[in-house]
Amino acid sequence: MTTSPGLRKHLFPLASFVVLAAIFAWLVVRSHGLNPTVFADEWYYDKMARLQPLAEAIVPSYLYLWLFGATKACGNGFLECARGGNALLFVAAAPFVYLTARSVTGRGTAAAIALLATLAPLNLFTAYFMPETMYYFGFCVLSWVALTRRHWHWALHALACGVLLGLMSLMKVHAVFLVPALLLFLAYSRWLAGPGWAGSAVLAMAIGGAGMFAVKFGLGYLLAGEAGLSLFGPFYAGGANAASAGDKLHLLKPAFVIGRAHLMLLALAFGVPLAILLQSVLRPSKRAQAGQAELVGIYTLLVLGAAAGMTILYTATLAYPGTNEGLRMHVRYYSFVFPLLWVVAAATQGRDERQPAALRWTLALLLTAVLAIAIVKFPTYSFNAVDGPEAFALRLDKPLSLVILALQVAALFLWAAGRASARRVFLFVVTPLYIASGIVDNNYQLGLYVDDQAADLAGKAAYRLVPPAERGKITVAGSEIGQVMRAQFHIDDKDSAMLVLPQGVPIEPYQLPVRNNWLLVFGKHALPPGLTPVAGNEHYALVHTSVERRIIGNARFNEPFAASGLLSGAEGVADIEGFGRWSNAKQVVLHFNAPLPQHAFIVLKAWAYGDNTEFPFTLRIGGSSAQFRLSGTPQEVGLRLDTDGQQRSLTIEVPHPVSPMSYGDPRDPRLLGIALAEIEISTPAH
Repeated sequence: MTTSPGLRKHLFPLASFVVLAAIFAWLVVRSHGLNPTVFADEWYYDKMARLQPLAEAIVPSYLYLWLFGATKACGNGFLECARGGNALLFVAAAPFVYLTARSVTGRGTAAAIALLATLAPLNLFTAYFMPETMYYFGFCVLSWVALTRRHWHWALHALACGVLLGLMSLMKVHAVFLVPALLLFLAYSRWLAGPGWAGSAVLAMAIGGAGMFAVKFGLGYLLAGEAGLSLFGPFYAGGANAASAGDKLHLLKPAFVIGRAHLMLLALAFGVPLAILLQSVLRPSKRAQAGQAELVGIYTLLVLGAAAGMTILYTATLAYPGTNEGLRMHVRYYSFVFPLLWVVAAATQGRDERQPAALRWTLALLLTAVLAIAIVKFPTYSFNAVDGPEAFALRLDKPLSLVILALQVAALFLWAAGRASARRVFLFVVTPLYIASGIVDNNYQLGLYVDDQAADLAGKAAYRLVPPAERGKITVAGSEIGQVMRAQFHIDDKDSAMLVLPQGVPIEPYQLPVRNNWLLVFGKHALPPGLTPVAGNEHYALVHTSVERRIIGNARFNEPFAASGLLSGAEGVADIEGFGRWSNAKQVVLHFNAPLPQHAFIVLKAWAYGDNTEFPFTLRIGGSSAQFRLSGTPQEVGLRLDTDGQQRSLTIEVPHPVSPMSYGDPRDPRLLGIALAEIEISTPAH
């Protein structure tokens, strides 16, 4: 029996659709019914997308937040809708991966690369309320336009690339760091056009850059108003300012340490295409000889270098002594580039090497040396499936990872010997094993969140038992900030508050909610005497509290003191920041415009810095005093003090003022102790 030409013509796209539909169904089923996993990320993105105006978002992912804000229409099933949207976007990227690969290789190999990309460890993020999958989709579309639409007029091509990168920057702000790579690629693309390229290259870069920032700020303004005109948004702007301050030389050592780990990972997962890219740098093709394969290589090198370089520097800024932050493998900030490395390998598949054998052998031996070092050094880094499922899948405590390492060395030696089989070994032996390892690990990681944890049970109970109008008045108490946010995710109200306590420590009376009237506790934290839970079991307790008081005034520390009408000034505090003010001395003295009441009730929203989480603070008004403790996260404390009714000042004694320089950050010499966000003064209602 023979197949008709018409049927054969449609068989490939039909089979491709069936395969992608099956993968989509698998991704949806795999994550269905799971509890949320990644905190603080999932809680913040959920809250910003569904529960508050876009203008209040702390990160400028406005396009992502606007699109996934539509999950509000799914009611209680919003998380499943978000996961379905993620899976759809991830699978929808496959055709663009295929078309990009098809420009340099045959239909079968291009289809294999698209399949590998869709099964890759990055698909772990389809289970999370996070923008990674949308960003990956955007990058695949950008790469398709950049690499295969060069037959468009060069100005239109540059504009399209800039517009797409601008849209990506509204999914994740990290796209901003791809701007130099894209502009250099546009210039290289014009260089390939031949003599007289310089003028059009400058114009192409100008058009691409203008298109990118016009979309970022223009669409950002339409979606979020003036907040959309910020380059990085409140959260990342603070980090960028801190990273840009002080001497940069201190970053060299941690950057080398983490950069070495990322080189090991790339050699382990992508040894052959990495060797090809290095060869293209050391022996670049002449313009007359440069073709689509060289174009793909240059583009891949530029975007990988920009994204990985940003990742390494970002991790280096976190490398404080006493933490493992400088050893974390944050691969998800550049793993969206990985399908292009498979395209690089396929671009010359079946062709003999024409470069000098000495150069190939030198590169192969150098990368083999990197892999040999990795056997000893790679396990010393910190692996987390959410930070980088690609690195997590290649941990060298797994026998399969050692097999992959050995096969990668074999493929490198075949490449060095000029054997066309090197690419086939890499693409069809090494890579499928790596993908299979990632699938197993991803399934295991997601399986950990099938059953409810204590925070899940507590949050779901509070959502069920507390009236909807009062869910924003719940304070959640627990010993791990991630678990507290997990409960907040289920409570599903942006105004719920947190109280983070040391493991097993009872709740003190001053820690009971004052402005909120519900307390949700999970873990082993005894309640103050006299409090009876409304509901609870061995996992959690839900308490209704009520404090009747007459408010005299309140003030936010992120505003000038005169703006509140309550405070006239202060001593021992630093300058205004987005949240409020840090203390900058052993004592903070707050001066009030009027005498404090005889029966004063002081509510502080604050948190402690560094070692101050381990010691009590003391609050004094005249001869009266009270002690309280703070964690490293924002919380409220309510303190009752009796005064003579004449005092106009309040003093907070900081137990251990300490400079960030003591923790390895040379950029900040201030003596920090307590972060002050708000203060409220009241007196009993009766």
